[in-house]
Amino acid sequence: MRRDERGFTTIQYVVATGFSLLLFVAMANFLVDLYQRGAVRDALDEGVRAAVPRSATAADCEARAREVVQQVAGGSLLRIDLLQCARQGELIVARAHITLRSWVPFIVPSLHLDLRAAAEPES
Repeated sequence: MRRDERGFTTIQYVVATGFSLLLFVAMANFLVDLYQRGAVRDALDEGVRAAVPRSATAADCEARAREVVQQVAGGSLLRIDLLQCARQGELIVARAHITLRSWVPFIVPSLHLDLRAAAEPES
C-alpha cells in the first residue's frame, strides 16, 4: 500500500523560508545599526572640527553635530538621548548617548551606545 505524503514538504518549506526571512531581517538590521553608529561618530568628529578654531564655542560643536546627524541619519530609528560638547582642559570633547532601536526586538535587542570624539583646539 502506498501512503499519500503530498504536501508534507510544503510545511517544511514554509517554516524554513520563515526562518530564512527572519535571519535576513536581523542581518539587515545589524547593517543599518552599523551605518547609524558610523553616522553619529562622523557627526561627533565634524562637531569637534567645528569647535577647533579659538573663536568657536561648544554650542558650535553641538549645532554642527546635530546638523550632520540630521543630514545623514534623519528619519531613521536612531534616537539620540544625549549629545553634548564641552572644553575639557586642552581638548574639545563631544559625547553622545544613542539608542539604535531594533526592527525585531524579540530577536535582536535595541543597542545603547556611548560615543566620544575629541580634538585639540588651534593654538
